[in-house]
Amino acid sequence: MRNYQLGKILFPFLIILLVVTCIYLYLPKHSDANQTFANKPVIVSAVNVTMQTQSIDLESLGTSRANEAIFIKSAQNDYVTEVFFNDGDIVKKGQVLVQLNSEQEKSAVAELQINLKEEQRQLNRLTELAKSQATAKSLLEEQRSKFEATQVQLASATIKLAEMTITAPFSGRLGQRLISPGAFITSANEITTLDDISTIKVDFNVPEKYLAALKPNMVVTAKSPAYPDITFSGVLSNISSRINPATRSVPVTASFDNKNQQLRSGMLLHTFVKLSEFNAILVPEKAIIPIENQHFVYVVENGLANRKEVTILQRLHGQVAIAQGLSEGQQVVTEGIIKIRPGSSVEVKGDAQ
Repeated sequence: MRNYQLGKILFPFLIILLVVTCIYLYLPKHSDANQTFANKPVIVSAVNVTMQTQSIDLESLGTSRANEAIFIKSAQNDYVTEVFFNDGDIVKKGQVLVQLNSEQEKSAVAELQINLKEEQRQLNRLTELAKSQATAKSLLEEQRSKFEATQVQLASATIKLAEMTITAPFSGRLGQRLISPGAFITSANEITTLDDISTIKVDFNVPEKYLAALKPNMVVTAKSPAYPDITFSGVLSNISSRINPATRSVPVTASFDNKNQQLRSGMLLHTFVKLSEFNAILVPEKAIIPIENQHFVYVVENGLANRKEVTILQRLHGQVAIAQGLSEGQQVVTEGIIKIRPGSSVEVKGDAQ
């Protein structure tokens, strides 16, 4: 009985002794393992930052229109005798497009030319008689009025005759032909369209807050879904004198040289106005660590990750322009940031890009 009680008393002491012995034997090895783990470099990705020239672009959507665009119509009502163009023809200024029946107008001009010659002859005769006072001055003035009236009538008839021949008022590309020979047309009938697309103008809106930054001849680039691999370059040609009170935006126009005739009137274009350019160090946006109102990056120096505060100048489509805090050529960690702390030993995976 006494041995049993003694065993109960010694048993807890034996357990405690066993635990202390295990801790003693295990702790040095565990500490060594922790030390080894702590000294193992963390694998990260990094980039070498460089100084680059960047532009601040203002993006908008615009609609294109031709430099000149009209509907060709006739000033006179008559039958079409000849049509000198086909759908989509490129024409020069003054090129004849349509001829109307002009026989009556030609006869009227010829008759007035004869009458004018006769009025001229009578005026010359009365002028000579007036020198010898053989005729009254009132007859001379009356004849002069007849001569001048005939001149006006001839000029009017000549204009009407010219209007029977319809010509291109400027060079450009014709649209669909809407008439045929023998048709009777009036001034209300559309004959075709004519567009001068040697220069394409694009109208778009710019927010009011950028008004002070807009200047004539600023560089404007544009992209079209029709030509995804082509960037068109133009200039800002007009800034409206008024701001739309409903949208608080200012209408502007950009002009693009269109020698290749790729752009057409009515196309939707994505426009980019280059507001300014600057030189700055760029880092990927994912490398930035925001802490309250401050921003930091990890810079790899001598195999260690050092946290440095930076000042952001501008955010640009996945890149951040740095105003202060970095120097060209430094390595900035971009991946593995959550695994490191200031002073952590790191190893850059592969070559820094």
